[in-house]
Amino acid sequence: MSVFTETIMFVNVVTITKIMHIKLVQKIKLNGNHCKKSVRVINNLNELNLLHKIDEIITADEREQSTSEGFNLARKYQVTSAPFFIVKNDQGITKIYTAYYRFIKEIFQISVSEEDEISEMMAQNPDLDYI
Repeated sequence: MSVFTETIMFVNVVTITKIMHIKLVQKIKLNGNHCKKSVRVINNLNELNLLHKIDEIITADEREQSTSEGFNLARKYQVTSAPFFIVKNDQGITKIYTAYYRFIKEIFQISVSEEDEISEMMAQNPDLDYI
C-alpha cells in the first residue's frame, strides 16, 4: 500500500481592472462615405474582438462641421485628423489618442510591430522622412 500525499496551493489572483470610458471619433466625408482609415480601424477592432470595449462611436461629419459632435470634440481637444480616441479613466483624467496602434498598445496591452507604428506615424506626418 502506498501513501499519496497531495499538496494543493490556492493562489489568489487579483486582477486590477482600470475603469475607463472610451470614445472613438470616426469621420464621414463630404460624399457621405466613411473615411477609409475609420473603416479600417473599426474593422481591426472588430477582428481583435475589442469593438465592444468602445463605449461610444461618435461621428465627425464633414457635411455638418459646425454641428457635428465629432468635429466639436476635435476642436475641443485640438485634433486635426480622424479617427481618434478619447479615453477617460476612473480618476477623471482624459487622454487623446490620434494613433491607433499606440491606443491598442497602451489601452489593451496588445503588442504592435515597430514597423506598424512607424508606418502610422509617417502617414500622419507626411513632412517627416527616414534618416
